[in-house]
Amino acid sequence: MKGLNIIIAGVGGQGNILLERIIGKCAIAAGWKATAADTFGAAQRGGSVISQIRLGDKVRSSLIPQGKCDVIIGLEPGEALRATGRYVAEDTLVIVNTSPILPAKVKTGECAYPPVEHILQLMENAAGRVIHFDATGLAKKAAGDIRYTNIVMAGAFAAEELLPVDSETYKMIITETTGVFAQKNLIAFDAGLKQCSA
Repeated sequence: MKGLNIIIAGVGGQGNILLERIIGKCAIAAGWKATAADTFGAAQRGGSVISQIRLGDKVRSSLIPQGKCDVIIGLEPGEALRATGRYVAEDTLVIVNTSPILPAKVKTGECAYPPVEHILQLMENAAGRVIHFDATGLAKKAAGDIRYTNIVMAGAFAAEELLPVDSETYKMIITETTGVFAQKNLIAFDAGLKQCSA
C-alpha cells in the first residue's frame, strides 16, 4: 500500500483540525493507518496552523520530512506558500484556496501581502500540480457561511480520489464528525467536490 503525506496549511479558526480528522477517519475506513501532528503559531486564532497527516502501513512518525509531501491543502494562500517552501517535492499536488486572510501587520500597514497571482505562480514553479479556486467564496455561496471553507476543501481533496473510498464514505464521516452542523457541511463538501471533479 502506497503511503500518503498530507499537509494542511491555514490560520487559526479555519478548521485545520476538523479537516485533518475527516481525512484521517476516511483513511482508517479504507484500512490505512493514520497519524497526525499539529503546529500552532503564536496565536491560535489568526496564527499559522500546520497539520501533518501521514497515511499508510509503514508510517513510523507523525512528522513529514522536508520535501516529502504528496499533497498540500492550503486553506489560506500565504500559509500554503509557506508550507510549499518547506515540504514541496516536484510531484506534490497543491490544492489552495485563493482567498487570503490578512495578518495584523498587513492590516496596520507594517508590511504588504503579496498578490495572490504571484503566490500561485511561485507554487506552480515548485510543485507538480496546483489546483486553485476561491473556496471561501464558494462556502459562502453554497452553505451560507465562510466557516465551511475547510469542508469545501475536503470536497476538493475527495475529487482527486487519493484515498480508496467513495464520496459517500466522506459524507458519512462528515455527518458523524460534525453532528448538528452536518447538513451545511455536506452542502459545502458537495460544492467542493463538484468544483474540482473532472
